[in-house]
Amino acid sequence: MMMKRFLPLLALLPFAACEAPEAGLDRPAPTETAPVAVTATPVARVTPVAVPVVAPPVATAPIVAAPAAPPGGVLAPPPVAEGIAIGEPNPAAPTPVSATPSGVLGNTVASLGSTEPGRWLETPLVTAPTQGRVEYNGEIVDVELRPSGGEPGSGSQISLEAMRALGAPLTGLPELTVYGS
Repeated sequence: MMMKRFLPLLALLPFAACEAPEAGLDRPAPTETAPVAVTATPVARVTPVAVPVVAPPVATAPIVAAPAAPPGGVLAPPPVAEGIAIGEPNPAAPTPVSATPSGVLGNTVASLGSTEPGRWLETPLVTAPTQGRVEYNGEIVDVELRPSGGEPGSGSQISLEAMRALGAPLTGLPELTVYGS
């Protein structure tokens, strides 16, 4: 630290006027010395410059334009199938299937799953994520039911938070009753 302060000052000293005797050389001493003119040399000064800090780019969702309105600004009603009045059910249309199973879905043996937060159960008893409940020794806890992709009867994995809420042993394999909402 100290050397950094003195190095610019050393550059100002006139070293050309000084001769250091070299070891092992016998030189005659100078008899006459010429006057040395010392002139001040300009020193460059470093001025701090403010450098703007640029934040890394932030990923944004693409902007999607809304579909343009038809000419006249009014949407036409959907076409009516032949022989079916508006408001009547279409017999050819498939019957909608309930996306969220309800009631008792079954029993499963669960082990402690990944460290992902929240109350969830990955189980082969569902095919799509849905809300549900699990029961263990009379304790019932609301959880998110997630499909495990396993074969029926292959067991499930449950979150740490759900295991604690149920009072189930963390190192055990509790048998749970799974309910759909």
